[in-house]
Amino acid sequence: MTYLDKFRLENKVAIVTGGSKGLGQAMAIGLGDVGAQVVVTSRTTNLIEATANEIVKNGGSAIAIPVDVKSQKSIDEMVSKVFDRFGRIDILINNAGIAPMSKTIDTSVEEWDDVMNTNLKSVFLLSKAVGKIMLKQKKGKIINIGSVLGIMASNVALPYCASKAGLAHMTRVLALEWAPYRINVNCIVPGFFETEMTKHQQEDEAHSKFLKFKIPFRRLGKPEEIIGAAIFLSSEASDYMTGSVLVIDGGYSIW
Repeated sequence: MTYLDKFRLENKVAIVTGGSKGLGQAMAIGLGDVGAQVVVTSRTTNLIEATANEIVKNGGSAIAIPVDVKSQKSIDEMVSKVFDRFGRIDILINNAGIAPMSKTIDTSVEEWDDVMNTNLKSVFLLSKAVGKIMLKQKKGKIINIGSVLGIMASNVALPYCASKAGLAHMTRVLALEWAPYRINVNCIVPGFFETEMTKHQQEDEAHSKFLKFKIPFRRLGKPEEIIGAAIFLSSEASDYMTGSVLVIDGGYSIW
């Protein structure tokens, strides 16, 4: 075995939430390319089926299972289906999230709750459901997808910033609690990428100009540029890494 073989994921079962588009779709396809059996999840059945089909077309293995990450019942049913089919779960990528933009004074309690339930509570529910299986296996990889706005501030995204800051610290707490069971818990912190979630910023000429000034590489990231980190943190190559927050932002947070 060469060292590069440690990055392979043959026979590993990976769940990717929010896998229907954007960064989640890119990571799901990337994991499939290196041998993982990928379970693509989100609420939109036709979109996750399209992602799963793309993985299969590339020579990989994938299935699509719809899930509402705000519902414990839906999560438990999805996790049960995956375990019944494969008998194990090796990787969980908590990627599902929303990012509404508004001033704090204009943000309703309902909007706050929706962001917290989607971005933060869902990770608790999913990690707990999958964690029960990983604890018995005494092995597993959990990767939470945070945001550069969880370590920096925005003046139009209080719930989003708070949820992603909480996610980074949840990563550390779970990493500490589950380290004795050989479960690695890490967090990827993306900056601004060319996805549907940043469509408004890309189309707003002034904001787009600001981002390209603020990002040292003078461009937004491409979804495929997150795949390497996802594969690394899912693989044996990262076995001695846990509780880490890995920033991929083109240098946005440097200054």
